[in-house]
Amino acid sequence: MSQTTLSNPDSSTLQDLTTGTPLAERRPPLSSASSTTREEMEDDAEKVAGIEDSEKTVKIDQPPPLVFPDGGMRAWLTVAGGFAANFCCYGVVTSFGAFQEHYRTDQLADTPLSTISWIGSFQLCLVLLVGCISGPAFDAGYLKTMIASGGALYVFCLMMTSISTKYYQFLLSQGLGVGIAMGLLFAPTMATVGHHFQKRRMMAFGIFSSGASLGGTVLPIAMRRLFVKVGFGWAVRILAFIVLLCVVVAFFCCSTRLPPRAGSRPVDFRVFRDIDYAFLIVGAGLCGLGLYAPVSFGVTFAVQHHVSTDLAFYSLSVLNACSVIGRIIPNIIAQKMGPLNVLTLACSFSGVMLFCWVETKTTAAIYVFMALFGIMSGAYVALLPASVSSLTKNINEIGLRLGMAFFSTSFCWLASAPIQGALIRTRGGYWACAGFSGGTVFLGVGFILAARHLASRRKGTPWV
Repeated sequence: MSQTTLSNPDSSTLQDLTTGTPLAERRPPLSSASSTTREEMEDDAEKVAGIEDSEKTVKIDQPPPLVFPDGGMRAWLTVAGGFAANFCCYGVVTSFGAFQEHYRTDQLADTPLSTISWIGSFQLCLVLLVGCISGPAFDAGYLKTMIASGGALYVFCLMMTSISTKYYQFLLSQGLGVGIAMGLLFAPTMATVGHHFQKRRMMAFGIFSSGASLGGTVLPIAMRRLFVKVGFGWAVRILAFIVLLCVVVAFFCCSTRLPPRAGSRPVDFRVFRDIDYAFLIVGAGLCGLGLYAPVSFGVTFAVQHHVSTDLAFYSLSVLNACSVIGRIIPNIIAQKMGPLNVLTLACSFSGVMLFCWVETKTTAAIYVFMALFGIMSGAYVALLPASVSSLTKNINEIGLRLGMAFFSTSFCWLASAPIQGALIRTRGGYWACAGFSGGTVFLGVGFILAARHLASRRKGTPWV
């Protein structure tokens, strides 16, 4: 049996009794182990400190959450200014039926109805198309510049319209010129409302949109009376002074509260990477292609169905007056149900009513139809901006996204009235026009439903 030598107490000579291996070889040096452990602990401490510093840096770099006043003098003055701007933008656009009937029987009696309708179509197109410029300009901080330049161009073009006698002159001044001026005014004054409201945004947009309803109610009656009493020239000049007053109110009342967004592009198709936004815009464009046939041709339809000229003009005012209900109440409901849900319902009812339009052959039936259709079509106009805003993740891009929405849908608005007018002329009635309009609206509803489904899945709630 082997023995372990104990004479030397040094640990290097100590051996294991069973294997004979020196114990010093079996144990790692204490200094090496402690050195490795110390280095690992220092590395861990540096990593923890780095993580803490990065967390602090992230917290410092993150902007504070946006706070919306949702009221107050400045916010409500902005809504009032937007109301005045919309009075002279969409209020005049939706009154073009009064001008169209006057042109058909007076200055442009030898011009086909579908050709005259191009004047109103250019207005309707450009008020949206120019939004691709005025929307980003608003984001860049040029709100007042857009209002001032748009207002000056608007008044000048109306003055030129008052002395026009040829079709091309009306097309250039009232169609192109007024349309561009409206586009410079409309998108910025609407987008700035979104800067002041979040919880009450739907209601604020509803009040803004009701400015168009008031303009569309008052102006057809006023223009009809002025055409008879003072003549076409002075009637349009009086309208120019009304527009000037509205622009002055908008200039001094509207304000923005968020800092300008640098690097904004006039046209930025990257916004369509959001599929729900893309589906919404396609659906809105298709609805716009057919929705406003009664607005463009309602007066002519009434006159051709033996309604007196005065009552026919009043029917357009009834439509626009009732659209106040559609521009306010659905927005209030949308605060609970969601703007996309209410927009889908409003467009669906509008499509059904368009198929029924040609069966309204008496004065009472025409008035009832125009009143109900005004409510449904008014909801479309008011809920579209609210729907775009609800799908906008970055509030600083609201001007860009509204501008791109208007840019994309404007081409549908441009083609709508001429197509409808051509169908009325070639088919000898309104059935083809009503069928085309109702069909395109229902096709648009399908795309809006797709956008609603994607937004609901992304947000985790059906109330979108």
